[in-house]
Amino acid sequence: MPFAAWAATGVLSLSILANAFLGQPEGSRSQAAAGDGASVRLEVEAPESAGRTIQLRYDPVVESVQRELLAAGYYKGSIDGVIGRKTRQAIEDYQRSVGIDVDGKPTAGLSEHIRYTREVSEASLFTGSITPDPAAEARAMILRVQTGLSELAYDPGGIDGELTDATRAAIKEFQRDRKMPETGEVTEELLAELGKMSGQSEMVSP
Repeated sequence: MPFAAWAATGVLSLSILANAFLGQPEGSRSQAAAGDGASVRLEVEAPESAGRTIQLRYDPVVESVQRELLAAGYYKGSIDGVIGRKTRQAIEDYQRSVGIDVDGKPTAGLSEHIRYTREVSEASLFTGSITPDPAAEARAMILRVQTGLSELAYDPGGIDGELTDATRAAIKEFQRDRKMPETGEVTEELLAELGKMSGQSEMVSP
């Protein structure tokens, strides 16, 4: 091979090595290794970030609460299933408005509470124009009883519109304290008595 060709090959090789070792951006390190196939391996170390890493955890319960709060007019943020300041504030606003413990915590029971309260409120706007749903009315009444019992430090279990054993036990305990027949059933008389104790006029159906 002519000398000029050998010289050109040497210059090209030096150029490749110089680029591998010296041509990397500041703050990174590269390593070149050439084998029989003339391949080059590069290892790059990125500079450490001075910022903090924030992990956002999706929670389907949070998403459900956000959707119900949005529908009820308490929440204006994104439906993303991530608990944040806006979500907690909306929960606290709702809890405060209906008179339940204000803790800002998203739970499945809270989501059901918002939904039933909203449905009852919406249905009341169309009284006489829709066919009553006995099952929905019963669940709404149980929900009001559970809310009232919870406010008075009785434990009805979940506030979910279901007449569970825990709810019946709490009703009986309240009835015993108020010298009422201990039936464990949800009645208008029970709602009226709970309304007197809790001070919530909305406990009694119009």
